[in-house]
Amino acid sequence: MTSDDSDRPSAEESLDPNAITERFTDLEVGDTLTVNNHELTYEVVDTDTYAVIAEDPDGHQVTFSQNLQSGGWAINEPVFFVESVDE
Repeated sequence: MTSDDSDRPSAEESLDPNAITERFTDLEVGDTLTVNNHELTYEVVDTDTYAVIAEDPDGHQVTFSQNLQSGGWAINEPVFFVESVDE
């Protein structure tokens, strides 16, 4: 574990859906965010009540959207590259 990893929450420290919703609600166009302990950052390009659209540094868009039944959030992104990784 690197020093950067120690600052990131573990699965046991996951935010509850209400806290996640509050954080997404506070976002504005131009804000930068990270999700799920990934180092990749996204810049917010659009927001509405139940979704946030953002771009990664390469310009690929992702949509963070809220499930209205569960209150949870999910990431939806187009697949633009696939590669098998040898372990």
